[in-house]
Amino acid sequence: MPNGSRAGAMRHSRFAKVAFEDMLVFFDGTPAAQNALSYAEELAPEGNITALQVSIMPTFFAGDVSGDAWAMAQEQAEREAQETESALKAILQRKGSRAELRRAKAMADDDGRVIAGQTRYVDGAIFGWPHAQAERPVNEFEGVLFHSGRPALIVPEKCSLRGSPRSITIAWSATREASRAVHDALPLLAGAEFVRVVVVADDWSEREQNPGDDMARHLARHDVKVEVKHVATDGKPVAEILLDEARFQGAELLVMGGYGHSRTGEWLLGGVTREILHRPTVPLFLSH
Repeated sequence: MPNGSRAGAMRHSRFAKVAFEDMLVFFDGTPAAQNALSYAEELAPEGNITALQVSIMPTFFAGDVSGDAWAMAQEQAEREAQETESALKAILQRKGSRAELRRAKAMADDDGRVIAGQTRYVDGAIFGWPHAQAERPVNEFEGVLFHSGRPALIVPEKCSLRGSPRSITIAWSATREASRAVHDALPLLAGAEFVRVVVVADDWSEREQNPGDDMARHLARHDVKVEVKHVATDGKPVAEILLDEARFQGAELLVMGGYGHSRTGEWLLGGVTREILHRPTVPLFLSH
């Protein structure tokens, strides 16, 4: 093996082991969550993995129920949470997982904040992303993205990729969110064999400004093998272009800023984050 190739392989192997020391997986026992757990364990082969179960506790307004009814509802919720915990432990045991199962309690619609609080003490959170829109943990994912200060990784349910990604696509725009995503993903970028910075421009005048070159120069200083590609929209949705570029590259990860605009506006009116989350084809690494 040539010296350069050997050095690159050694660097890739070294960073693949130390990219993340601990990860949290939102774990509800579904096939998507189990696949995300397998992804996490191979992404951090020597790190600590926490499988987080969130138990939803009953919520009543004052005066709605008596004290006895409130106590009974709490007891019932606790019994159900314990049953779920036992079932999840059995799943982890069958899988031979090394993950630690941790249980957190949350009131209805407050699970995103609770997961965000847990994520502040790890390197990032991973979510299994089911095909069915209604089953996706959007509230939990958004809680981490907006309130934890950590990145969120989305793993599509049918994704079979494992280990540190060898080829990565960066969706670059000169925004705070994109910059944060790139720097959060730097351990993975440094361990990749190839990184492409994709800049999608609305017209040729924007392309002529060569956005992305400064980021490529910055990454090269971190020994990241990187190239820049400029793509005109030509009327196509940006999300479609990014997913196409990731597929053409054979990328094993797409790094991007999450919600460049208000998340309410994105979900109501459309946006790149929303559209990509609607049909991810590769794992997504998002920061805000």
